Amino acid sequence: MYTFVDLHCDTITAAYEREQNFLKNNLHIDIERLSKFKSPTQVFAIWLSKKYYKNAFYMTNKMIDFFEKQIEENKDFISKVKCFDDINDEKINALLSIEGGESIEDNIENLYHFFNRGVRILTLCWNYENNIGFGAFTKSEQGLKTFGKDVVRVMNDINMVIDVSHLNEAGFWDLYKISKKPFIATHSNSYSVCKHFRNLKDDQLRAIKDCGGIVGINLYPKFLTTKENATEGDIFRHIDYMSNIIGIDRICLGGDFDGIEDTPLNIGDISQYSMLLKRIEEIYGKDILDKIAYKNFYNFFKNNIKK
Repeated sequence: MYTFVDLHCDTITAAYEREQNFLKNNLHIDIERLSKFKSPTQVFAIWLSKKYYKNAFYMTNKMIDFFEKQIEENKDFISKVKCFDDINDEKINALLSIEGGESIEDNIENLYHFFNRGVRILTLCWNYENNIGFGAFTKSEQGLKTFGKDVVRVMNDINMVIDVSHLNEAGFWDLYKISKKPFIATHSNSYSVCKHFRNLKDDQLRAIKDCGGIVGINLYPKFLTTKENATEGDIFRHIDYMSNIIGIDRICLGGDFDGIEDTPLNIGDISQYSMLLKRIEEIYGKDILDKIAYKNFYNFFKNNIKK
């Protein structure tokens, strides 16, 4: 039975909008399937579609309420964690994140509010422009806005981890200059392997290593390959290339389940991580499997995410 940490899924939003529960559903992730693994840790992101932007702070809180209700209703199987010491070896562990700075609107105090509600990771931008900066989808060459730089400083102060997935390149380099804490990419791949604007270039990967961060491999086929279908071989190509650039100790899993409409062949939901982890073990050995599957994140978690 494998242990793993996955740095990003959109199951909260998907379950909320489709009125489904965490225990058993027809999404990519549920408790029933997570229970097939040994004390896995799943980072659950709250992502808001554009229709919620006018009431982003309110809707984010509504989704946190929904998340907490699901945890409470299934507390025999899953527990909410805020720091490494909260990890429960007998249960599924759920860590809360927000995907997109729209949630804090234009009020820096909302960062403290969300931290107090258990949010430990914030993705600065999604695909579009917001008060913080610009998503990669905009193709903008502008960097972080003044408010965005203030957000970085406050996140550093309160030990909320900055996620650069979706952030445009200029914003990335502004962040690299001003952040005094490690930042991460929860669900991003290598641009050199698959030339998609959402992926990270070699110098960006090196910057993440330099600051002490980690990168989660995204399973979205368009970020893995330019071919029509993605396979496990495409995942391994990203692992191989990125390990040569930043070392195996920086590579994690960040599947983006319930946030992607397609998946690689034979990895249709979280249950099929068992097959992927088995193949990683066969190809790379148990030591490297353990690093990618959970140890790399555990090391980061212990040192950078505080209660």
